[in-house]
Amino acid sequence: MKTRLGPLICYVLPFLHAINGCDTTSRLFGVAKGSPLKKIKNDADFKTAAETLCTKGKTTADIIASGEKALISVYGGRAGDTLDMLRYKRFWEKVTSSITTVQVRSLSPTSAAAKYHSLRVYLQVRTGSMYNGCSRASVEDDPVQLCKSDCRSKRCTCRKYGLRGSLACGECKGIGCLNSPSPEPLADCDD
Repeated sequence: MKTRLGPLICYVLPFLHAINGCDTTSRLFGVAKGSPLKKIKNDADFKTAAETLCTKGKTTADIIASGEKALISVYGGRAGDTLDMLRYKRFWEKVTSSITTVQVRSLSPTSAAAKYHSLRVYLQVRTGSMYNGCSRASVEDDPVQLCKSDCRSKRCTCRKYGLRGSLACGECKGIGCLNSPSPEPLADCDD
């Protein structure tokens, strides 16, 4: 797969995923998920912006400028356009040709919104590159330690309210509760 895509696409793949919306970045309204992949092959400005946003150590100004160029390209703008100009043009195109109200969400983002989107994209790309998308959890997050079924803490509703273990316990339901009374031995009956 890597040889079919080529080194450039593989290098900018985290960017292509993040720019159009992923777990940590908002989805771009009206832009298909595959659109950035098509743009990277045909648009030199988009390609340059993608490479910039995938490179470590860029300044905030570089990230914001490259992010805006990438979004202008995704929304079909020309070189020299700004997102605000593109948004204004699209608004007037829709106003003059539409018989219904213009949905604001259908316009390209403003430069201010694109600034933060670009910073989130860069953070997502850099985080994914550093940890291959994963990070190791600390020892405190060990699932065995997070298990809450032994009723030793105030988490146990029986213990919380000063009762002995019962079926009403939210943790153990009275089964295997460390807060339950020890069974008393049965007395011999000499009847």
